[in-house]
Amino acid sequence: MKKVDALVLKTIDYGESHKILTLLTETYGKIAVMARGAKKPSSQLGSISQPFTYGTYLLMISERGMGTVAQADLIDSFRKIREDLFKTAYASYLMELIERFTEEREPSAGIFLLALTLLSYLADGKDPEILARLAEVKMLDLAGIRPELFHCANCGREVESSIRFSVTNGGPLCGDCHAADQRAVWIKPATLRLLQIFQHMDVRRLGEINVGPDVRRQMNKVLRHYYDEHSGVQLRTRTFLDQLHKYELDF
Repeated sequence: MKKVDALVLKTIDYGESHKILTLLTETYGKIAVMARGAKKPSSQLGSISQPFTYGTYLLMISERGMGTVAQADLIDSFRKIREDLFKTAYASYLMELIERFTEEREPSAGIFLLALTLLSYLADGKDPEILARLAEVKMLDLAGIRPELFHCANCGREVESSIRFSVTNGGPLCGDCHAADQRAVWIKPATLRLLQIFQHMDVRRLGEINVGPDVRRQMNKVLRHYYDEHSGVQLRTRTFLDQLHKYELDF
């Protein structure tokens, strides 16, 4: 038996009464476990078998196969997130992003801290869109496709105020290399600067950030195209977020 603090990244219904949980732990990394009877109304495991739930889990872990939840105690259900549709959508996106780019059973205190901190920020009312962009920048490191944000992607010269970003080449272009990639995206210097800050900052030090609509759109565009070009991963929750924002604009 192993007792660990964990976040629920994903849940899958299994049979009539069980659930398979994908847990993120500091000690064991990402692991899949069976929560037997968790779908039953009377089950004590029901409350700790929901997505982005934080709890202490007593697990039976095998070396290769799926583990089993023997017992669990709730630490935080992040109720303030669940009571808000947009926060729930963003939390689901953050958890899917982390789950898709995290390898099984590779311990990572940094990823666990990132996930828990982002959920805490979201529950406390920090800007969900900015939290999503921060998570996307951080997860590029884990995926092994981190862009070089401080030097020209074409010539390697140090860049401070690029106004074009080459998704194909993986970074900004300096003034002399703007024509190196005709598909490069136009961005403001403030957009590049915020990407640079996010790449190197400790997530625990995130303060209040006022980001204008142009920079928001540019960050979203650059990171979305970058993930599409270099990761090959399609995120189901991103589509739902797009639909929510479209609905919001329509009204």
